Amino acid sequence: MKRFIVLFILSTVACSVNTSKKVELDKLNFSYSDDAYIFFRNMRQTNYDLKVMEEGGWRIYRHEDRETDTTGFYFNISLVVNWRVNRVYPIIEIPNSVNKEGLEVFWESLETGEKGNFILSGEKRRDEMIFSSKLYNKMIEEVEFFVQYRNDKVPLFETSDHKEAFRISMYDFYRMTGAL
Repeated sequence: MKRFIVLFILSTVACSVNTSKKVELDKLNFSYSDDAYIFFRNMRQTNYDLKVMEEGGWRIYRHEDRETDTTGFYFNISLVVNWRVNRVYPIIEIPNSVNKEGLEVFWESLETGEKGNFILSGEKRRDEMIFSSKLYNKMIEEVEFFVQYRNDKVPLFETSDHKEAFRISMYDFYRMTGAL
């Protein structure tokens, strides 16, 4: 019985997703270790929808709680794994009607009233990783995010589940690449 309790506690701690640690932007990279990816596939993959593109060596993971309404604004992160070169990329998914380069996200702290914004400059994978990581770091401070879409100010994440799907996807990316 004691072994069962110890195993339960260890598996719970191993699968928990820490919410309070910020990532250091200058230490980000795309390379993952085999053991980190095996952990992801064995323990975390069940939370994702998987699309396999064998010809390119790609596996695309989309969190099951991501926003799927394609008629309005949505903001999702896909984890794209190229297993042939041991790399994983956090790719931003937004409506085709929105230009990814120049995407501006506004944030506001409900606690302090402080405001600011982030602008995605460039469309390279590194640009998207830095932009998404800035959002992740700011998310830890409990702020609300907004974008300008069709002349309206709309939330970046429609529901708390969509926001959590983004946070978990980014956390899994950081875990695979050793950033956290």
